[in-house]
Amino acid sequence: MLLDDTILEKHTLGLEGICKLLDTKTGGFILGLSVVLLCWSDGKKTLPLAFLPYTKGKSKHDLAVELLEQAKEWGLTPKYTLFDAWYASQKVLKTVIRLGWHFVTRLRKNRYLDGKKLKTRYSHPNWHTIGKLKGGIEVKVFRRGRKFYATSDTSLQWKTVKKLYKIRAEIEEVFRVLKQECGWQGVQQRNIKTYTNHLTFGLLAYHYLQKLKLQTRSGVFALRRRLISRKLTLNRDDLNAFLDTAA
Repeated sequence: MLLDDTILEKHTLGLEGICKLLDTKTGGFILGLSVVLLCWSDGKKTLPLAFLPYTKGKSKHDLAVELLEQAKEWGLTPKYTLFDAWYASQKVLKTVIRLGWHFVTRLRKNRYLDGKKLKTRYSHPNWHTIGKLKGGIEVKVFRRGRKFYATSDTSLQWKTVKKLYKIRAEIEEVFRVLKQECGWQGVQQRNIKTYTNHLTFGLLAYHYLQKLKLQTRSGVFALRRRLISRKLTLNRDDLNAFLDTAA
């Protein structure tokens, strides 16, 4: 299971939920709405499950906890929950453990393990050890150069942790398709309720695109070209059946 957030850029502060947000890619601030997304992946196919928009009143970590608990209510049992250092807070880590799952994540170098900062624990750049983060969270930590990785499954070796953490990057492709092909970007609804409804339809569109991909053996962008050129037409009965199932 993958957890991350993205910014949907806007051009005015007049919309509900819009604020100045830090863009971690550029280091600057942009106007937009931040959305926290939960995905399911087998390492080859990644599907968005649910999202929550970030507005005043709750932190992104609160939203992450809500999404994880929702996944538990649905009966999902992921082998591992993957996220970057931003979401590796006590609240999120303890939630994953409480739900009976394991996590694999990055840690910031100023985090404490057994009372000592990770960056000063050992002098050499490659090591691993088992210890406890603040809050008594037992983890196995791997240092590779300037980066620190942690997992609650202390039986894992570095090769497996590295392979698992790479899967987390698949969520970026999901965000790209949601924004470019499913209407998540460039919409200017006036309130968060209608905006959330619009994003929900975009999420459904993503799943229907995956269904078409399997039927036609085409990629998302090839499907778009075929639809625009009318070389491919949608079967309305099939679409209605999909929507009925989704509902």
